[in-house]
Amino acid sequence: MFSNLPLRAMEIFVYWYPAVMGMLWILGSLVFYFANERKGSLPLEKTPFVSILMPAHNESRILYPVVKEMVDLNYPEYEVILINDGSSDDTSEVLKDLAIKYDRVRVIDLKENCGKANALYLGLIASKGEILVGVDADSYLDKNALRYLVSHFVNRHNGERVGAVTGNPRVRNRGTLLGKLQLCEYASIISLIKRTQRVLGKVMTVSGVCVAYRKRALMECGFWDRDMMTEDIAVTWKLEKNFWDVRYEPRALCWMLVPETIKGLWRQRRRWSEGGLEVIFRHWDIFKSWKRRRMAPIYLEQVLSFLWSVCWLILTIILITMEIRGHHVITEYIWKSQFLSFICLFQFLIAMWLESRYDKKIFDNSWSVIWYPILYWYINVFIALASIFKAILPNKKLATWKSPDRGVTQTMKEQSASPAKSIDTEELENMLFEPKPKEIEIGLDAKDSEALMKITRREQALTGKSTPEMPLVDGSLENPVIGKDTDKHIEYDTKQVWWKRLIEVILTVLGWLYMVVYWAFMMYGIFRDALGYPVGKLFIYDLEMLRTTEHYFYIMGIVIMIELAAIIIWKEYNRNRFGKKRRRTFKPDTEESEIDDIFELSPELSDRLHHHKYVEILQNPIPEGMGQGRKGKKHKRSKT
Repeated sequence: MFSNLPLRAMEIFVYWYPAVMGMLWILGSLVFYFANERKGSLPLEKTPFVSILMPAHNESRILYPVVKEMVDLNYPEYEVILINDGSSDDTSEVLKDLAIKYDRVRVIDLKENCGKANALYLGLIASKGEILVGVDADSYLDKNALRYLVSHFVNRHNGERVGAVTGNPRVRNRGTLLGKLQLCEYASIISLIKRTQRVLGKVMTVSGVCVAYRKRALMECGFWDRDMMTEDIAVTWKLEKNFWDVRYEPRALCWMLVPETIKGLWRQRRRWSEGGLEVIFRHWDIFKSWKRRRMAPIYLEQVLSFLWSVCWLILTIILITMEIRGHHVITEYIWKSQFLSFICLFQFLIAMWLESRYDKKIFDNSWSVIWYPILYWYINVFIALASIFKAILPNKKLATWKSPDRGVTQTMKEQSASPAKSIDTEELENMLFEPKPKEIEIGLDAKDSEALMKITRREQALTGKSTPEMPLVDGSLENPVIGKDTDKHIEYDTKQVWWKRLIEVILTVLGWLYMVVYWAFMMYGIFRDALGYPVGKLFIYDLEMLRTTEHYFYIMGIVIMIELAAIIIWKEYNRNRFGKKRRRTFKPDTEESEIDDIFELSPELSDRLHHHKYVEILQNPIPEGMGQGRKGKKHKRSKT
């Protein structure tokens, strides 16, 4: 299309980068599945105490049903710490009510809005467990999720090197087009990428909505960055730079809500993009150390993704200008875009097949994926472009948050939520938190829970002892990770008006017709051309474009062979070079005194945070400068 070399290079990059990377994610995820995932979960050899941290900001509407699910998990010893971060609604009253209602629940009520990362700091200080699980306040874990997450930390083979394990978010609100699109996106983009990155050895980011951390690993890497928009991306890189393993566990499901308005989606994705760019600017020093060479591919991939967005915009402007001047280049542009759409939809198909083991209803919403290559893809591009300039400017303030977008799907659990009660705060503040270990029984004849928990996944699957309430912790096909009652998590009842739904359906049908015509002509034309028969023209499609497509598929075949060989070689290199290398040993759990020394807590505040069910904090106690990388090192706080 272009004779100018720089423009030709830009054109090749814009068209081929998504295709090459999409195929890489497909092949990497398949390697992960056949080499690891289908073999089942790791055996749960120990059940250490776990602290679940749930920061909340203006979440009173959703907290009751979420906490009800969180206190009824299939795990013997854990606590749920709810952290109110300066909410302006009645979240504080709801949290007090929950603290009284459930023995497992503790509450930290911070009156300042200091951001999610800051709230996690407070939760970490108060936590009693060495393993911390971060969950968003509008989300809840699946029944067995804790067991799958914890098994990585306690496994006798390299468990000591695990710093974080990220789970598998599942979309609950599927009543709108945006909800369905994000369901498919989490399966085909996010889950596929995490599987591939795990094969390559380094996961770029954990999912903040569902992630488990080792407390000592967080201490070693300097905790979360309070001045960055995405604390989950930032802390992942800090863990990786300190040589802690970050893993992906697809069986650890977390049921979450997603934005269902364009405004809410734009705000969320812009925050993600800004966070990704901030990581690029802050962690470029990985290239200074040869020991961190395995982080280079994911760093370069992040850079290339943003570069692609810029190049796509420039190329699109050039093409529109050429078309206006009468050069007629849009036809070829549309044809190439359809080829990329074909690769994109193939990626969705593979991803949904992998995720269908955990979400039986995912194919019911697959019709909406046609919107991704036609429109949704480009929305994400503009969001990435909009975030570039803001991410470049240094941020010296805490990254605070705003009220979340709950969309238009009315969840049934919200409708049945209890109203907040008026609570005696003084009486609640005097209540102590005394965790009572609770053992669970797996199977019909279980007597010794601890012994049964040490049974390997193979032996466990062979016993066949399970009940609907306490399913076996196994990922095999015979004993799936999820039960048959997953419908209870999914919400379809939408408040969207009927005529908008009708427009959505009509446009979706037209989108599929648009793609089906392309596929039909492509397959029909390639077959006839191979047999030597003439191929006529259909609308904008002709024989020249057909042969160009054949050439593209030939190139993709070569790319697939190269990528598959590279993935397998890299995987074996990582396994042989680093898999058996023991950089660490299991260490004792972090002591409360260690935490107090780091954060310079007063004895009174330390006692309240460690031992009380409810703690009200008027002023943020985290030292100024801590977790603010661009602002400098931690400064000593003045005594008050």
